Amino acid sequence: MKAKSPEAHHMNNGPRTKDPGGATVGWTAWGTGTVGVTKGETLRMCTVNVGSFPTVVLCGLWSNPALVQDSFTLQPGESRCCDVSADDVPKDLFDRLGRVQVRGFVRSSSKTVMANVELFDSGTGRTSIVLPLQELRC
Repeated sequence: MKAKSPEAHHMNNGPRTKDPGGATVGWTAWGTGTVGVTKGETLRMCTVNVGSFPTVVLCGLWSNPALVQDSFTLQPGESRCCDVSADDVPKDLFDRLGRVQVRGFVRSSSKTVMANVELFDSGTGRTSIVLPLQELRC
């Protein structure tokens, strides 16, 4: 999976894996509810492999449509982040108050992946909220 918009920014430039398609049976999924993002803010989602074996991760930040999607392999102890800046989101996705609702989603071949989303001021870097992703029970 690749970034859907040129504005999406990946914090790390490691090797990407090819999308395994339907080969995700038995994988673990995590997600968040929506987080409101407004002009001057950035939503960052980070994943980390806390296990002792490499694991494949599929992740994305969504607002119908997807703002960023990616897939990669995390080595033990490795982390990877991706950002969505509200300033780069298409204007038609914002509500009348100037907010866009974004949610994070991760699927992994192992339960040893942890993830969170962080909302921060793009100018100052000051964090306003950090939310851990919750395991989804489908």
